[in-house]
Amino acid sequence: AAGVSQLVVTGASRAGAAKALALARAHPGRLFATAGIHPHHATECTAEGEAELRALLAAPEVVAAGECGLDYFRDFSPRPAQRRAFERQLALAVDSGKPVFLHQRDAHDDFLAILRDFQGRLGPAVVHCFTGSREQCFECLDAGYYIGLTGWLCDERRGAHLRAFARDIPAD
Repeated sequence: AAGVSQLVVTGASRAGAAKALALARAHPGRLFATAGIHPHHATECTAEGEAELRALLAAPEVVAAGECGLDYFRDFSPRPAQRRAFERQLALAVDSGKPVFLHQRDAHDDFLAILRDFQGRLGPAVVHCFTGSREQCFECLDAGYYIGLTGWLCDERRGAHLRAFARDIPAD
């Protein structure tokens, strides 16, 4: 497919992260995995869940911690549980030395406040599927995070504000 030779499979729940690793192991060198708990599943970030993530992050096929972060748009998990899960997963990322695959929707201020507590200890981090404002985008870039844009960019209903500044986001 158009020169694509490697993919990263996102683990966004305890079960999903284990499945992502299994896929990566089934296709070595072609598929890689992330291990994390999406904010929708924040209540999975128990002591047992953290132990599972720690073990998954030790696998060489797992190339990043996450998908983790905050999602106040739908609030499928209570906000305090989301914040706790995010902090715990960032600590695991620091311990593992792996990059972080971040999620944020309608929670920008809390998101950056929590990340500030880990500044200087985290490895590279990408805020994937970015949907915020231009100002929020450049706050993330100024903090040293990468920005990922998805199909929202092409969505006539939701992507106009992103198209207005997408070309201003550095390619690197």
